[in-house]
Amino acid sequence: MATKKDIKLSYTNINLNSQTPTFPNFRKYKNWINYGDNNDFPQRIINLNNQSAVNKAILDNKVTYILGDGVDDTESYFGTPNQTDTWDSFIEKITKDYVMFGGFCFQVIVNENGTSFSLYHTDFSKVRCGDFNEFGIILNYYISNDWTKTAGRTAPIGIKSWGTEQPIKGERYLYYYKDYTSGLDYYPIPSYYSAIDYVEADGLLAKFYRNSINNGFTPSTIITMPANPSDEEKEAFQADMERNFCGSEGANSFMVLWGESQEIKPVVTSFSASQNADLYNNVNDVIFQKIISAHRLTSPTLAGISGSGNLSGNANEITNAYILYNYTVIQQLRRNILDCLNQFIIMNGYTGKLKIRELDVIGKIAEAATPETDSKEENNNETNTVN
Repeated sequence: MATKKDIKLSYTNINLNSQTPTFPNFRKYKNWINYGDNNDFPQRIINLNNQSAVNKAILDNKVTYILGDGVDDTESYFGTPNQTDTWDSFIEKITKDYVMFGGFCFQVIVNENGTSFSLYHTDFSKVRCGDFNEFGIILNYYISNDWTKTAGRTAPIGIKSWGTEQPIKGERYLYYYKDYTSGLDYYPIPSYYSAIDYVEADGLLAKFYRNSINNGFTPSTIITMPANPSDEEKEAFQADMERNFCGSEGANSFMVLWGESQEIKPVVTSFSASQNADLYNNVNDVIFQKIISAHRLTSPTLAGISGSGNLSGNANEITNAYILYNYTVIQQLRRNILDCLNQFIIMNGYTGKLKIRELDVIGKIAEAATPETDSKEENNNETNTVN
């Protein structure tokens, strides 16, 4: 009879992949520099944001704050960036790129008169850096609608970099702006990149929750087996269990324990659904805090995300949070955009500079926080009038 000392156990554990956020690799490939290992870093950022409700809400509201109440053209006229865009619509496009990727770009065309310039937004995710000189300055860029296909009709189109030569009438140039990050010479990373794993986890958690519902909240399980087969047999058994019991995208997980004694009978141990719910809530709270911290968000309410309390109870706190967030984050991002555009306002011969009107957030918070007080005062006035 085997004793406890004779019994040996090994285990195979199935869990979520954990990655440490590191800078993507940028390396020269053909005529351009790859944006990430597979040249798909922008698409990965887009996909992760589309799957994370928390991060997308923060990005959307950051765009709203930067755009404010639109361009202030009450004192000066600035024309239009091109024949189809207003300055408001043009700034909105590059702002969306900026908050998502940490950079933006647009094409500059020297008009027929040779003295004015038209600006056309270019999707930042579709642009790759090309050749560069001995000082690391990019000389040209490449644009493609699909970077998974780079031959034949879908081959990327080259475009000269703005500022590398005297502008030629009718020629297209690309103005490319990115936030500076030490160690990154060619491409930016998002300002929230330190929390990119938590952005991904937010999307995974949503899938886990959805699949748990689809699978009837089947609990996670530990299975103890009486034998210790070869690695190939373990993998086959594990794959079969995943296929039949784990559900779509692993909403439910299990652990297999293998023994080396026939006296160990198969044992199945389940965790209750309530334990999974508690784990979900705890993980969700951690993800939430990490993401808003990466965005330097002073209050989740500013991003349209429910926090503790409400406007009427925390009006002063939210007002102070907005002032701090606007001063330390939003104004800097807006200034970076306007500084780039105002170069062309001046070159096109207009006086003044583009400015954006602030949203009256503080006033609206004050209004939302005092409806009951105003109503009581009106009722009191009506009562006094009757008396």
